[in-house]
Amino acid sequence: MIQYGLFLLGIVYGATADVDPCQEGRHVIMDDPTRFTTYVTDPSSAECGDIDIVVQWYRIPFGFLATTPPPLNRCGTRYPVWVTPETLPAIGESSLGRICLRTTSDNCRADGSIEVKNCGSFYVYELVRLNSYWCPLGYCLEADSSILVLPSVTPSLTDDTTVVDGNEYSSKTILFTCTMEANTGVDRTALFYDVIWYINGREVKRRTALTYTTLQSDGTLRENEWTTSYTLAMQIACAVEAMSTASTGTGNFEKSAPFFAGIVTELSADTLQENGELELRVRITVPIGCMYDPRHENNIKTYEQNNCFLYVRVVRPEPDTDLCTLGGLNSHTLIQKGCGIHIYHTDWTATHVITVRGSPDNIVNSGYRLAKLQLRTDQVFIHETWTNVLSDNIEIHVHDDDVDLMGKLCYSSNDPHMSTFDGRNFELQKSGEYVLYKHDSLMISIHAFFQRCVFGWSHATCNCAIAIRYKNSVFRVNYCKHSSNGFNSAVEFNSCDTEDTMTIKSFQSRHTFGSGFQIVLPSGTMVNFRYGSYSTGGAMFIHYILIKPSVIDWMASTGLCGHLNGTIDDDFIMKDGSQTDDAAEFSNSWKIPSGSSESLFKNRLEQQPIPSTGTQHTYCTCNDVGEATCSNSPAKPCSSASSSTNNRYVGFLDTCHRVTKRDTDHTDQETTVYIPSWPNLEEGDDPETETRDWSGDWTEASAAEACRNFFRTSPLVQTCERVVPGFHSEVYVPDCTKDIKLTGSTMFMESTLNLLQTACISEAERLENLTNERTDRGVTILEDLLSISCLNNCSNVGTCVNGTCECEAGYDGIDCSESGDIPPYLPQNRNIGMCDLSINVCSKLVVSGENFAAAELMCKAQRFKLDGDVVEMEGGPVTFSGTYVNSYLAVCSILASRKRRSTSTDKPTGYKISMSNDRTTFSDEITFIIYNFNCFECNITALRCTEKQSESCNQQTVDDVSTVPDDSNSPAIGIAVGVSMAALVVVLVTICYRLFLKKSVVAAKLNFEAELDDGISLYNEEPLIISVGPMSYALPQKPLPAWEDTDISHM
Repeated sequence: MIQYGLFLLGIVYGATADVDPCQEGRHVIMDDPTRFTTYVTDPSSAECGDIDIVVQWYRIPFGFLATTPPPLNRCGTRYPVWVTPETLPAIGESSLGRICLRTTSDNCRADGSIEVKNCGSFYVYELVRLNSYWCPLGYCLEADSSILVLPSVTPSLTDDTTVVDGNEYSSKTILFTCTMEANTGVDRTALFYDVIWYINGREVKRRTALTYTTLQSDGTLRENEWTTSYTLAMQIACAVEAMSTASTGTGNFEKSAPFFAGIVTELSADTLQENGELELRVRITVPIGCMYDPRHENNIKTYEQNNCFLYVRVVRPEPDTDLCTLGGLNSHTLIQKGCGIHIYHTDWTATHVITVRGSPDNIVNSGYRLAKLQLRTDQVFIHETWTNVLSDNIEIHVHDDDVDLMGKLCYSSNDPHMSTFDGRNFELQKSGEYVLYKHDSLMISIHAFFQRCVFGWSHATCNCAIAIRYKNSVFRVNYCKHSSNGFNSAVEFNSCDTEDTMTIKSFQSRHTFGSGFQIVLPSGTMVNFRYGSYSTGGAMFIHYILIKPSVIDWMASTGLCGHLNGTIDDDFIMKDGSQTDDAAEFSNSWKIPSGSSESLFKNRLEQQPIPSTGTQHTYCTCNDVGEATCSNSPAKPCSSASSSTNNRYVGFLDTCHRVTKRDTDHTDQETTVYIPSWPNLEEGDDPETETRDWSGDWTEASAAEACRNFFRTSPLVQTCERVVPGFHSEVYVPDCTKDIKLTGSTMFMESTLNLLQTACISEAERLENLTNERTDRGVTILEDLLSISCLNNCSNVGTCVNGTCECEAGYDGIDCSESGDIPPYLPQNRNIGMCDLSINVCSKLVVSGENFAAAELMCKAQRFKLDGDVVEMEGGPVTFSGTYVNSYLAVCSILASRKRRSTSTDKPTGYKISMSNDRTTFSDEITFIIYNFNCFECNITALRCTEKQSESCNQQTVDDVSTVPDDSNSPAIGIAVGVSMAALVVVLVTICYRLFLKKSVVAAKLNFEAELDDGISLYNEEPLIISVGPMSYALPQKPLPAWEDTDISHM
């Protein structure tokens, strides 16, 4: 026979942790007169409502849950439910009370348990739903006639006087009153009272023999009676003994429920999803007072609205710590629309809502992530009692959504093979610019540019450029062919946005696959790519682009990476929103037409209007003092140090031109240089994809097996397949096999392995369990994995520590491959080599090449003048320190004089530039021509300039560029242009010494060709600005030079 209990099967109830149900507001009152044992019920109208009772804490005023078996047909039901008294807890404690069902045959026909707490003068009960099998049934209450009154604490404001700096001001301050509810038939005004006040359980005030009237005055608790010892965020209670005469007190006090005076909060849900939202409801339980300026006594309401309020900030309870995760995001919880709220004196009882958003952390957590918040008031001058009041800690459990992104990667590899986030593979043997990824609502897009591979395969394309955009910030690497039979060489970040930008990490190496970048966008989306050349002087291209999505990309991605939602069925959504199963049709829809404003590879990028915060959400992280850092993205990338140290940059050039006073004065920017960037070559319609036969002894089976064996010889791949769920090298075998069929060789095999290894690390770093579990060697699984992940085994001159090479002295780079043992290689076809003075100053030359090393990078510059095709050398070469940008870019800085009017007789000038990594062995020379486009037409290949017949030439303002190196590690010495200048040199040095004596001149940069009244600065104190087209790079100024660093043998 089935035994039916009092509760619904399968439901378990329990008290909520860390919540005191005795407190006012933490329980509800149950006082329905039909529920008491004295109420006789008509059997025909007996109810069964408690099968749907709201599960919460209840208090019964002037009574309790019946402790003896009630008669049948009482309490509004047929079968009453009561609690056995022996199971009730002692004062201040909680226990499970046994409840019983009274029936015609048994006083406890069925039983169960409920949570009960003894609050001293009363009990509270967590009542639960009853089993409908026993209907009609219900909880039964019992009255207590011995209780005359029940006290409770009521806050309000009272008129008062506040003294500030010896001056008295009218004010309103807090008053607590012990309000009483009388039992049936009791006249409160006919009784006498003793009253005791408690704060945090300690007695702070006692009054005796009070009448009901004096209880409302002398029996209250005023603000000045507790502020010297206590602050808000406290528990207040009052206890009252009611007596018929003033002299017969028995000491039987009825104590009120504790009243919390401060800030109370409530969450709208128990759990917060990553990228989800919940409401944090906030209210204060005590009114805000006010202090009044007598000058505004005729307009009190306006004065109170404008002055009588407090500001409640959202803060973190612990000091600000670095919560940057390996996923590249900060794990702070986000607050929508700022880090605080205003609460006004005039509507202090209102409940305010703060929207909390679960920030993604790009980590597959082992369990729930715990986020802690706290509320704190600012200083409140009009009511100091409310200053720096704290709420209790607010703990939010954040549910992990990153688990849905395990194995989700979009990539473009080699020639190129494509894969969407959800794993749909296709080929893209097309040329031009394409949208790889675009977010539906955030201003984020990633474009790639494809051109014919230079290896002789007419039917294959290679990736030569990538551009990543967030709002109007763009990072791009462009090594594509241009229309002048050369190659662009741009590694630049154009970001004038002061916030919400992307985080960029650079990798530099001489190794073919070592140089590249890892970029974390404000959405948390992570982009990895590697670039390089297969041979010295060979064409540069991007080996692969790997995009790892964040939870913010879920159901929000478009482009060639597809629609991220866990299925490949709808990955081929075209730009117009329609769907296709044809890869070519899908790809073509995401191609950017030549010359389109959507292109990210134009020098003058189209600025897109950024939506106002009225149309986009604002998300803020709040630090431990309540200061907000806000953005439009619901993710917070870790901050990245992008400053330069030791005359080195972070692998790229910042091309944002920030306006300075020098700009607004229309004065020459002596520290700027123009670097022309040609449009990428558009190669027209693509020929039909050829079907290539297997060459040599290769077959599909042998190629696949070669790829498979090559991948599995990697210790990193072997470990990844063992510890990273769902990671299989077999996924990459088909692409590797196609590369062998295309090339007849294994030249792309290592590139595919590098992609596979990057994908492995991208996944492994996001698995929290790999940072918690340890191997037999005592290190975490992730540390063990990273210890074998360093590129090229650190070139055998370094040690791999957590995925980073610690190089021996004299070696540098991601794999310790950079050193000064070989000179740089400078190909002219990667350097456009012409600088137009009509657009910008040409004093800083960005040199593209290979094998640049940072330690002792030197430039050698030989100035010349160009008259037609006649080249006239001026003086001898000057040697000075170069500036390392990355393995493929460096800067040679030449100082320019201030502007003057040009004439038609001004001939183009230029430099022969060579570079060295050891101050001794220099590269071959490349040529830079500096000219005025309005006056001359120049050809860098023929080294010839032809004068134009242009009336506008004489109106152009240009810069006379001296041959003085702008060298921060060598003295700035001008090139002598004749013995007749010697006297002028002495005069200039004497004048400059007197002018700048007070500035403690260390070195002077003199321009022998400048006029005396040109006002030339002897210091290059401005930041270096390296511009590309209409944009410019801002680089930090290097320290002053040392004399011995300059080669003066030709002076």
